[in-house]
Amino acid sequence: MKKFLAVCVIGLALATGSVFADHPSGWGVGIVGGGGLGGFGGGLSLKAPSLPIYWVINARAGNEGLALAATGDYYFIDDVLVPDINLGWYFGVGGHASLWGFNDKLGLAAGVRVPIGLSWQFLGHGEIFLEVAPQVGVQILPSFGLDTDFFNGALGFRFWF
Repeated sequence: MKKFLAVCVIGLALATGSVFADHPSGWGVGIVGGGGLGGFGGGLSLKAPSLPIYWVINARAGNEGLALAATGDYYFIDDVLVPDINLGWYFGVGGHASLWGFNDKLGLAAGVRVPIGLSWQFLGHGEIFLEVAPQVGVQILPSFGLDTDFFNGALGFRFWF
């Protein structure tokens, strides 16, 4: 846990010195696949121009049965890594929540995550992204305790307009 917090603090310190917007300022809509140790699935990626949050809503089948999950991330760093090919990277902090059902039990978990990813923008409107997101959270239902899904990852495509 101490390493996780140290990474967050270092990232915030680095972000205050140089924050550049790599992503377009309009709407971003796309598809995403991914998940974590709890299972894999697919869903919708959305970025509204008026909010600085990148949203993903997905459905997945995994150890806990069928689940509906949502994440919302704010990027502290969103910068170009290789200008010649418009390859960028991002680092941020966000939240996650999931609701699932399995064997007549209802589950609910929520927590925080740290997305780190690569973003390749092409033809002015397309974007392919790949991210990993360590996360920590609590399981609220069916019993209260530490959420055991500590890792999340995603591969997706967004179209910007």
